[in-house]
Amino acid sequence: MAESINKLESVIAELSARGLQGRAGMVWPVIVKAYSYDSHGRMVYPRSFFFNLKVDKELHFHFKKKSDRLAIHKALIDKIMNGSINIHMYHFGMFCIYSDDQWLYNEDFTEKVIGNRRYQYVNTLPKAEFVSNDDFFSDIYSTLIERRSTHIGEYQRNPSLSQVRMLFTADQFAAWTGRHYSNADWVEPIPGAMDLQCKKWIGEHDPMAPIKIADGWVEGPIILGHEGAENGLRHFVRGVPLHAGRAIHVKFGGGWIEGRYEWSFVHESPIQIHAGEEVIHIREGHIVRIRLTQGR
Repeated sequence: MAESINKLESVIAELSARGLQGRAGMVWPVIVKAYSYDSHGRMVYPRSFFFNLKVDKELHFHFKKKSDRLAIHKALIDKIMNGSINIHMYHFGMFCIYSDDQWLYNEDFTEKVIGNRRYQYVNTLPKAEFVSNDDFFSDIYSTLIERRSTHIGEYQRNPSLSQVRMLFTADQFAAWTGRHYSNADWVEPIPGAMDLQCKKWIGEHDPMAPIKIADGWVEGPIILGHEGAENGLRHFVRGVPLHAGRAIHVKFGGGWIEGRYEWSFVHESPIQIHAGEEVIHIREGHIVRIRLTQGR
């Protein structure tokens, strides 16, 4: 048992001095919760972080007797009491002993078993809570939502993100924001949008995966430009000019409608897409696909 205690002490000393992968200091992924009914609060950690750290440092404890387990438990309490470890190291040490076995922890953590002085001290500390990666990221996201009360009511605005996209199941988003999209399987919050507006995705299609475009086709917004010496008006898609009767695929929702391109050449008039017996009108900027070579 002395070997197990020494092993844990060695790892704690190493992490305190060098952090992970030899980086100076130690960064703990944690959300600090404060409640009116609990003056000590809680510290929420992603379970996988402690598990990975435990495996990486080979802290595999196999206790033959309860007294062996209690020896490490008491040693950790003594260390945080004398200031040689911080609260996060203490929580990590307890995770190494008990993992998620709250029943076993409660069996050990009694005043009679731990001792009055240790018992009273630990009851002044924030409790540790271990959650899934999904809930940890969702919790952080929910705290970044801008919430304000004004004279015309309350509003909520999605966090502003420019280099990151996030995707939630509709139920997960509702659980952490209170906004439920009943007509979607996945939702993607629109950065900075009011009222927690999201893009909605239905079915098995992965909205984050790039959609492969068939060879010989180009996709993009349909843009009005000029062609020829006469400054004639012409629509283009990624620089490819469009001519009357050309085959075109027009994006609507999660799908595409096939048709033929027609236009009156009158500025600001709608673009006509002839799809069978139907005529669909679209405007400049609509996402379409056309062949790189003229096709009808």
